[in-house]
Amino acid sequence: MNVLKANIINEVQKLFLKKKVTVLLIITAIICFLSAFFISSIQAKLVFIAVDSISFPLMTLTIFTNIILPLFIFMTVAEMFSGELGDKSLKLVLVRPISRMKIFISKNIAIDIYIIINLIVVFIVSMISSMLINRKFSFSLLHIMFAYSIDIVPAVVLALFASLTAQFFKNSSGAIITCILSFVGIKILSLFVSGLNNVVFTSYLNWYSIWSSGQFSFLRTINTLFMVLAYGVIFFTAGYYFFDKKEV
Repeated sequence: MNVLKANIINEVQKLFLKKKVTVLLIITAIICFLSAFFISSIQAKLVFIAVDSISFPLMTLTIFTNIILPLFIFMTVAEMFSGELGDKSLKLVLVRPISRMKIFISKNIAIDIYIIINLIVVFIVSMISSMLINRKFSFSLLHIMFAYSIDIVPAVVLALFASLTAQFFKNSSGAIITCILSFVGIKILSLFVSGLNNVVFTSYLNWYSIWSSGQFSFLRTINTLFMVLAYGVIFFTAGYYFFDKKEV
């Protein structure tokens, strides 16, 4: 356990020492902050558009989890796996007295921590921005915190999908492009194949909307949770299998 903990800390440190990661976090904050003023200016010109202090953080979460976060996840995962394989730094990790299973777990936990930090940044910036827009504190803080918290689960599953995909590439660019094309392809396919939208994991990146909708069903939500977790188990198992068999 101490070896695993030490390697998780090492992977997190390596991740945040990369300039790309820091830049992406800054870009996330800037996009969220500027979007508040953009929406505010549009609202002032079009009186039929109303954005209150509750809807803006949730609107930001919807856009972030469906568009921006997947791209950041793909870039980070590709850098952690295919990128390290391409620049031969993965060899330095594999010669340490630690199993490949623990290395694979460590890398995925580091990516999960990055996802959580991204969501925290979006949450903080969107809350501050909503205060600046409305000049009041009328939002339901617990409701918004709950929305951001439950969206961590499908984001982690998406990261495991990207980790599996990255095992087939020796450079980060190929892994990123394949992840993006696969993600977009699944999204498009679910629009044309009846019922597919209900069973693919990419449909639940904005999971909070199901919990907060008027058609909320506890049984349906539990079934969805187990389905999403099953995807995660499959992606993790397959990803580790190919990572374990990988020759560096």
